[in-house]
Amino acid sequence: MPLMITHDPVSTLLAVGESPIIMVLIGAGIIACVCVFILVLISRSLKELREAAGRFAQGDLTQRVAIKGPLQIAELAEALNSMARQLEDRLSTVVRQRNELGTVLTSMVEGVVAIDLDEHIISLNQAAANMLEVEPTIAIGRSIQEVVRNTALQSFVHQTLRQNTPISTEITLRVPDNPEGDRQLQAQSAILRDAEGVRTGVVLVLHDVTRLRRLESVRQDFVANVSHEVKTPVSAIKAAVETVLDDPELVTEDGKRFLNIILRQSDRLAAIVEDLLSIARIEQEGQDIRAELMSTNVIGVIRGANETCSAIAKEKNTHVQVICPDSLSCKANPPLLEQAVVNLLSNAIKYSPENTDVQIIGERTDQEVIISITDEGRGIEPEHLPRIFERFYRTDKARSRELGGTGLGLSIVKHVAEAHGGRVSVDSVLGSGSTFRIHLPFKHSTTPTNAI
Repeated sequence: MPLMITHDPVSTLLAVGESPIIMVLIGAGIIACVCVFILVLISRSLKELREAAGRFAQGDLTQRVAIKGPLQIAELAEALNSMARQLEDRLSTVVRQRNELGTVLTSMVEGVVAIDLDEHIISLNQAAANMLEVEPTIAIGRSIQEVVRNTALQSFVHQTLRQNTPISTEITLRVPDNPEGDRQLQAQSAILRDAEGVRTGVVLVLHDVTRLRRLESVRQDFVANVSHEVKTPVSAIKAAVETVLDDPELVTEDGKRFLNIILRQSDRLAAIVEDLLSIARIEQEGQDIRAELMSTNVIGVIRGANETCSAIAKEKNTHVQVICPDSLSCKANPPLLEQAVVNLLSNAIKYSPENTDVQIIGERTDQEVIISITDEGRGIEPEHLPRIFERFYRTDKARSRELGGTGLGLSIVKHVAEAHGGRVSVDSVLGSGSTFRIHLPFKHSTTPTNAI
């Protein structure tokens, strides 16, 4: 029906409202306005979210996103705020742990150096910088060869990177301008791994043992000098007592008894002095001994020790069984190694009951030649085993002195083994005997075992 415009405005408006086309156009306009409003609101919300995400990416996690707009936008804003709170907590934890670790490393007297797989320094604490005489800010990122001109330290790093197990060594750093001389460092290493367990480098821990080594040298010199000084008067006392005892006119029967006590104690004191001198000599000549080791037939050393102890073995009716391959050999100093075996064998005989067996076994593993002496004595209490190789340490002081021991025999064995680059060990069961072992680095092959 055509639109009829009249002079009555109300009638005209009612006529317009009754037109379907006009109604559609008005509805579309309203919808368009609403859509534009929603789009503007979404655009502003997305802009705020984008700006907030940018602040989060730059590390500013203190501000939060205003939660407004449609439901989905509000949920996204809440998710961003939650992410910011979690990141802030985690970063705070990381910063706190880093500060704690930094404080620990700074307060350590030991030097700590982290090195990557390309042998570049990742980090080092102030103690390590002082030991190596480098500036931390300059050293980080540079290769260890460039920072520290020391072949021993460089070789130590190479060796650690090749292996998967911790190792240790002692390194001498040349310090020309140091009035106290060269610096001695005890270096220990371990593999550095990331969170997934992948190897990323090595960590070096450096201990400055310069003063300790100097004190050890002073102690060694003191023991050697005192022992030399004591040896002369002891020999003079012993000679004077023997002279008096040989002349019956110079002493009565009661006097002889006291002189015999003096003679026995002089012999014991002379034995202690000799053992102290032996230890001092081995300590002072340790490096020279290791450099002069020669190929040595182990069975010959064992037989020599057995012959030396044959008298005391016969006295106690002890049977000594030797089991060793004829061709077993190692790098050794024969007299020193025989002295160590004699000390162990004589102890095994002395501290075993009569009419028992003592067994000496020479054998090799993939890396060591082992000489073990097993007895059937009373054994050693477990609490004594860690200290059994210390100087003058006795598990049974009264019985040890009664048998004429100096308390230095096992210490000499330990020093001899270490001078050869080896070690000592002991196993003992109370009431079932003991087994003492000398472990030496393996150098040569062997053939089947023969029993003697």
